[in-house]
Amino acid sequence: MNSNTSIVPRQCPVCLGEDKTKIFRQDFSSFSEGTLMNGYDLAVCRSCGAGFADNIPPQIVFDRYYAAMSKYERSENGGELSEGSSKFFAEIADAIVPFVKKSESIADIGCATGGLLAEFKRRGFDNLQGMDPSEVCCSFAKRLFDINVIPMTISRLNEVAERFDAVMLTGVLEHLQDVEKSLNLLTTLLKPGGRLFIVVPDASRYQDCFSAPFQFFSMEHVNYFAPTSLSNLMLRHGLQTMSIQRTVGYLGPNSVEPVLIGVFKQNETNTNLVGPKSDIETEPALRSYIKKSRLLEAQIASLVDECVKSQCPLLVWGAGTHTLRLLETGNLAKANILAFLDCNPNYQGKLLNGVSIIAPNQWDDPATTILISSQVAESEIKNYILHILQWKNPIICFYSDNAQTEK
Repeated sequence: MNSNTSIVPRQCPVCLGEDKTKIFRQDFSSFSEGTLMNGYDLAVCRSCGAGFADNIPPQIVFDRYYAAMSKYERSENGGELSEGSSKFFAEIADAIVPFVKKSESIADIGCATGGLLAEFKRRGFDNLQGMDPSEVCCSFAKRLFDINVIPMTISRLNEVAERFDAVMLTGVLEHLQDVEKSLNLLTTLLKPGGRLFIVVPDASRYQDCFSAPFQFFSMEHVNYFAPTSLSNLMLRHGLQTMSIQRTVGYLGPNSVEPVLIGVFKQNETNTNLVGPKSDIETEPALRSYIKKSRLLEAQIASLVDECVKSQCPLLVWGAGTHTLRLLETGNLAKANILAFLDCNPNYQGKLLNGVSIIAPNQWDDPATTILISSQVAESEIKNYILHILQWKNPIICFYSDNAQTEK
């Protein structure tokens, strides 16, 4: 996994069409090691209208990345769920429970620390199995919720002998490079008449839940679904749409993500299946989101330019997509950055733009200005700095009501 990793042109993950239109280029800076990719072309399929990231690494690179660089362990909190995550898992369970009996078996693929399975356990379901590529997530799930989670990637699901009445993918399908192979493997986990529950971001509403510029085009999100394209994909894999609900997921105190919760049932006879429809929502929605992102990006650039002009010593808190994009496409790389701070231990010890990524407790200079480079976690990080660490450092925020230096 490095910047020289080969990239792969993609077919449309929904209809397998090869006629596509590039509508945007997303670029990222890279870690000294462990980087997934340096960017991709955002494309829309001319045949069915689905959106996807084109020219990206093969699935095996994604598998290794998630096993080694997972940010879903929340190690800084011992794997504990945030209030927003708990609320969202409860809402997902509300949508799914009518379609599954308590006596039936449920598998959650890419379950992280098992938060959704824990919600089902709380409601009386006990035949539960989790799978996740991160061994740390597996151990947290056992310790926090007494739920069995085995280390497993989707590409190895053929090694799983058990079959389930229901399989859940929450925030997984948008991450998969090889959607075709992955769904073929996933459907083999289902018992006859089994159900597949899918939770993905709703690309047709990105512009309605706006956060940071281009934040929904993260390094890890490579498929962009609307209700129509999600139904079309399931239809092609012999799954009938039973329900698709539109809702929002809470990424942080001041950040929400538009979400689809889909319920699909294995159709053993392939009868009574309505044919695919054209997705007419995704492309105009993505173009609107791009336009809106560019406007806010210009405002953020002015704050970055002030830091560059002053050359004041900076600590940049956050080494995720937000920072990787600013380093590559803006002027942040020209600032006087002494270190990047990040609570994810998988990032720590690596270099970004030649500068070390360290844990917050490795820095104790109260004079250095902290630039918080995250919209999703900005208020959470600021609260952590002020009230947990009790640092007196000047803080620069991009997204507060008055984005400025605070002392």
